[in-house]
Amino acid sequence: MDRRRQRPAAVAARRRRWDRALLLVAVVYAFVVATTTSGSGEPRVSGGLFLLCAAPLLVGLVLAVRRPLDGWRLSLLGLVLTGYVLPPPPAPAPVLEGWQWLLWCPVLLAAAWASARRVSVGVAVVSLVLVTVLGATTPWPVDLRLTLPIGVVGVLASLVVGGSLGARWDARRALEAEQARTAEAQAARGALAERARIAREMHDVVAHHLSLIAVRCETAPYRLAPLDERAGAELAEVAGTARSALTELQRLLGVLRTEDQSAERAPQPGTADLGELFAGVRAAGTDLEVSVEDVDLPDTLGLTVYRIVQQAVSNAAQHAPGAPVRVTVGRADGVLRVEVVNGPGRAPGTAGAGAGLAGMRERAELHGGRLTAGPTPDAGFRVLAELPLAEVAG
Repeated sequence: MDRRRQRPAAVAARRRRWDRALLLVAVVYAFVVATTTSGSGEPRVSGGLFLLCAAPLLVGLVLAVRRPLDGWRLSLLGLVLTGYVLPPPPAPAPVLEGWQWLLWCPVLLAAAWASARRVSVGVAVVSLVLVTVLGATTPWPVDLRLTLPIGVVGVLASLVVGGSLGARWDARRALEAEQARTAEAQAARGALAERARIAREMHDVVAHHLSLIAVRCETAPYRLAPLDERAGAELAEVAGTARSALTELQRLLGVLRTEDQSAERAPQPGTADLGELFAGVRAAGTDLEVSVEDVDLPDTLGLTVYRIVQQAVSNAAQHAPGAPVRVTVGRADGVLRVEVVNGPGRAPGTAGAGAGLAGMRERAELHGGRLTAGPTPDAGFRVLAELPLAEVAG
């Protein structure tokens, strides 16, 4: 499965785990506040009436984990009930008591965190109005000069902190989403560029064979003379078709080339050139172990094998400098296996954009094969390409 398809599922699973953890924390927190308050020994905050009035605050706190605004609305109901239904305290009390703030502040934080700025302003206005009305109309004496400013500061502080944390969280999520989109766009551009490069290389291989066909057909009347008139005409027609196909290939290649890319003048490499590649790698100081079976491959498949080995060895040198590298090329059950394994690097390597792996995968899929790459148990890295050999004679 594509990693880009796995990512949303992994994010959703992690989000569900966080939601369950926060829900559990909210339930435990509400239970601790309720039991601590009801066990304080004060008659007015104990018994069934207290639990009935405090229930909207307790449930509102738990509900705010998933639906913050609904939890806030339910908490307002709880504040009204505790303000007008509970019996008055024996001495003057603030507008909202400590246990009420302990249950209401997290709800305000959640509401400001999850809501847009206009909604947060509405939550602030309604909350401040409720605190003011409760302070002016509760059946017990309240010193508004002291407790009302404390209530206003408590509401605004909770909302400002929640809004700031929510804005920071949203900005972080937007940045991560933009980074993911940028990475996907870069991967797509890299894949297109690699496909264009593969097409250019395949053109060079096919053009070589078409040129040979045209030349042999054109020189056949001189090399195989005498030829009858019909055979000569047939060969001339084949040569003309080959020349036309070669011209069309060159025109198509012009679409793929950019202004700074000139035509290749050297023949494309194949498995016969792996020895020279390995010599250069060893000359650079890499501990290289090679096991290459002699297999007669078509030019296009030989080019793919060469490029995969070249890129995999280059990746090993870049990401794991000084690591030993083992290259194995051989047949097994009608499949050509190209394996490049390196151990852990002896010095810090440089990070890459993953374009090399994408290019190798594109080349393997071009021949109906597949490529897998990943870390090994000993902290190394392994690249394995499996290319079908159904039509290849060994």
